[in-house]
Amino acid sequence: MPPSRYVALRYGLADDYDRLDRLHRSGPEPAYDEGVALESRLCRNAEKAAESIKDVRLPDFYLEKLNEELENLGRIAASPDAVHDILHISPDFLAKYGIDKNASATERSCQAEKAYRELDARFVRMTGRRPYADELFASIRRKRENSGIENRPRQAQRTILWNPPSKGRKMGI
Repeated sequence: MPPSRYVALRYGLADDYDRLDRLHRSGPEPAYDEGVALESRLCRNAEKAAESIKDVRLPDFYLEKLNEELENLGRIAASPDAVHDILHISPDFLAKYGIDKNASATERSCQAEKAYRELDARFVRMTGRRPYADELFASIRRKRENSGIENRPRQAQRTILWNPPSKGRKMGI
């Protein structure tokens, strides 16, 4: 929902809202990527403006939404292929946090880690809770190191015969 004209001018959002309005009036098809990038920039700037107001408690629904985004960033950092999850990860979300869906898996993981650390630091400022980023990424690194140990080549296993061949019958007396 766009803010009032006064708020948009005060926080430097007016030009972006005007451009977005022109894009919406021109039709939905022509500039989808530009609209996604513009909306994500507006969202980041609006969040920055809301969080900069001193001595104001932000609404719970806002904090819950940011917490969901924090969890999604953690999922992407741990498993970079999660960017292809169309149910939980939208193109707007990826654009908002600067994650390139077409980049390599390690690059996506690094982008998600950077975004997670920034959002986690914002949470610490807003709520006063302890930071989670260091613990999360230390556990992810430990899991990757342990999986490297488990995936090393092992000795070839011998086939086990469940029904060993009979030794034959001995003739009776």
